[in-house]
Amino acid sequence: MEQTINKSNFNLNKTSLEGIRRVVNPTYYKPNAWLAFLHTLVGISFHAIALYVSYIVWKEEIYWAYFFTWFLAGTSVTSLFVLGHDCAHQAFLKSNKLNDALGHFFFLFSFYPYYAWKYSHNAHHRHTNLLKINSKDIYYDNAWIPLTTSQYKVLKRFQPKKALLYKLGRLFPPFGSFMHNILTHYFPQKYNDSQRKKVIFSYFILGLFAILIISGIYYFTNSIFAIFHFYILPGIFFQFWMSLYTYQHHTSQNIQFYDESNWNSYKGQIHGTLNSLSPSWLSFLHHGIDVHTPHHLSTAIPCYYLKKAYEDLKNSPYREDILEQKLSFTYYIKQILNCHLWDEKQRRYVKFFN
Repeated sequence: MEQTINKSNFNLNKTSLEGIRRVVNPTYYKPNAWLAFLHTLVGISFHAIALYVSYIVWKEEIYWAYFFTWFLAGTSVTSLFVLGHDCAHQAFLKSNKLNDALGHFFFLFSFYPYYAWKYSHNAHHRHTNLLKINSKDIYYDNAWIPLTTSQYKVLKRFQPKKALLYKLGRLFPPFGSFMHNILTHYFPQKYNDSQRKKVIFSYFILGLFAILIISGIYYFTNSIFAIFHFYILPGIFFQFWMSLYTYQHHTSQNIQFYDESNWNSYKGQIHGTLNSLSPSWLSFLHHGIDVHTPHHLSTAIPCYYLKKAYEDLKNSPYREDILEQKLSFTYYIKQILNCHLWDEKQRRYVKFFN
């Protein structure tokens, strides 16, 4: 039965998140060790099963099934990445040290340096859907923020190679996501002095374990192909899911972007975020990350409370502002074909021009 809420009980000022945060049960802002354990069990078990299937296919040389196993393993890598995502927000468990330790582990399979991603992703949350780009550092919203038509004209004229990379990333989001990881997270000079040491530490951890994993695979299989099969290709196929979620959550013909004079936290986090609702089985395997608005309401809400927080939002006076769309590849392709550049005068997406 839908809960009835009197609008007069709430501050409906839609310029900040203060009022809307009050409609969500306070319990959902706090970590729960038992639920965190269960979700960790799901993520690790899923990846173990995917690797076992990959092993059977490799051992029996079932060539036609290789692509399927890479996609399956990439899907399970996504499950682990979502848990690491919560760790980066210090939302998964109460202990910050344990969050960071687990976060490094969960990111080993997707090739993301934990601290580097943590700092760049936090910048995305501080400036969601703010039209501001600075390639010299990571302290701006760097998740699928479009170039304006005027910026693209300048880039195309003076830096045509960069313009081409931007175009390829927009037309093929998995490539854009992969490129974003490399160009954003693997340049320590983009981070300030207080964060750079931790970023380099994450490089060391990721590199050390990559060497150990690759060496172990080669030791037991005596096959370079096995290294790609069990480790590298699943991490690459993960970019399909990474791009699917991050692109759909903030890129849509129905979503606005704002310059600094018009942006506020409510517009950015609520109007600038779309729930891309997955089938229940996929949402379960990916820990509810498809329900994304509660996460932008507050990064303190762990993945295991996203759907409950979503129910509170849907039963509140703010429900009319909750954007959502069922996961649909038809819809996804439509956005890819239309969401290229931002026209500031028309305040909407336009396609690439010659």
